Amino acid sequence: MRLCAVLWLTIVAGCSSSKADLSGNEEDAALPTEADDADAELSHDTGEVPPVAWELAGKVVLDADLIVEAESTLTIRVLGEDRIVLCEAESTIETATAMAPSQFPEEELLGWWRLFVEAPAADADSCFSGSYDFPVPVPMLIGVGPMHPEIAAAAGADIELGDISSLNGAYASMDGGETLWVFGVVGTESAFDGLEGPQEGTPLTDGAWTIEPVYPFPL
Repeated sequence: MRLCAVLWLTIVAGCSSSKADLSGNEEDAALPTEADDADAELSHDTGEVPPVAWELAGKVVLDADLIVEAESTLTIRVLGEDRIVLCEAESTIETATAMAPSQFPEEELLGWWRLFVEAPAADADSCFSGSYDFPVPVPMLIGVGPMHPEIAAAAGADIELGDISSLNGAYASMDGGETLWVFGVVGTESAFDGLEGPQEGTPLTDGAWTIEPVYPFPL
C-alpha cells in the first residue's frame, strides 16, 4: 500500500512506498513527462485548456458511522493548470458501505467507506455530458483520519480555510485501497468553527461532515 499526497506545482504526485504511517514520511515525486508537456502545448495552441486533475469536495451526513446517502452530496471539479476550474457539478452517492476496521488500509483511520458515486445527468447543462469525462472511479473509497503533516502545511497557508487545528484529514483510494491519498480536511460544522475536534476516536460524531480539498487528484 502506498500513501500519497498530491502537490500542486504543475501536477506532482508524491507517494511513499509500502506501509507508510499517517504521521507522514518522506515522499518521492513523479514529475510530468515530456509527452504531457507536449500535449499541454498542443491544447494551448488550439485554444483548449487541457484538464490535468480533479478535485473532490462536499458534505457527507453520518449516522452511527454510516453515511446517509440521501442527505449527502459531493462536488466534483475538473481542473486545468494553475487549478483553473474547467468543469464543476454536484453528484449524489448511490450507495455507501462502511468498511470494518479490519479492512482499513491504515489502522489509524477512524472511518472508511466504499462509495458508488452517481455521475451528473447527461443533459445540455452539464459539462460532463460531452466536454469532460466524469473522473470518479467506481467504486471509490474515502475515509476520515488524523491530520497529515502535508495537509497541515498546505492548508495552513490557505487563508480561506483558516485555523485547521480542530479538523481531521480526508483520505481516499481509487484502486481498492492499494494507494491511499491524503487530499484534504474534513470536520463537522463545530469543528470548522473551532468549537470541537479534531476527532480522535470512534464512533464519529453524527451529523454533517464537510470535506474541503487541499490537493487535487491527477487525471
